[in-house]
Amino acid sequence: MFLVVTLAVAFTVWMAVEAFRRSGVSTWLLVILALGPFGAAIYFFAEYAQDLFARPVFETREVTAADLKAAEADVAQAGNATTWTAYASALRGRRQFDNAIDAARKGLEHDPTHLEARYELGLALEEGGHHEEARARLEEVVAADDTFHSDRVLFVLGRVQQACGDDEAARRSLEALAERSGNPEVLFECAVVQARLGDRAAAAENLQRIVTEAREVPAYLEPNVRPWVQKAEQALKKLGG
Repeated sequence: MFLVVTLAVAFTVWMAVEAFRRSGVSTWLLVILALGPFGAAIYFFAEYAQDLFARPVFETREVTAADLKAAEADVAQAGNATTWTAYASALRGRRQFDNAIDAARKGLEHDPTHLEARYELGLALEEGGHHEEARARLEEVVAADDTFHSDRVLFVLGRVQQACGDDEAARRSLEALAERSGNPEVLFECAVVQARLGDRAAAAENLQRIVTEAREVPAYLEPNVRPWVQKAEQALKKLGG
């Protein structure tokens, strides 16, 4: 019984951390905190179940040589949009951007409607320094589904739009995302763009959201939030000065 309880608590904490990492103080986080393991299970199946049998897309951890070799073997065994996309992701993780771009394009050749392949192509193009084309591919993904990859696509698009020198477009992307996300990374990036465009009041509002909403997170999430609170407080002082 003790083992079951321990596993349930660990699973709940894991899902809460993931929910906060993706969206900050959000409805999902409140559901998990209110319902415990049941809320965590609901969140897991709503957000992850559709991807249980998909090939991995590497974004948040180091890609090893073994990962790359396995992805290459998958392509050799069954070359389709999914395996080519996973291979492109692994190549990108190994910083082989030109090869990653080629692999993602092959994925789209197999299935032009494959959003993951189009998103992966946008990521590879961005990291390879091809910002204008990256923007075009990411805008195509947003046009099809602006919540794709748990809203990550809008954040990446805003980043690319800034790299293209279009802060007004970046502001629209990031503000649309900030309306439904309490992720401090999103709020801070949005505030940076707003401040650069001269809207100090809007920037201060988003920075203050980071500070205020951080008070609502449980203790085990505080280490994730604290660096963003410090950055927000420093930025607020600069805006006030």
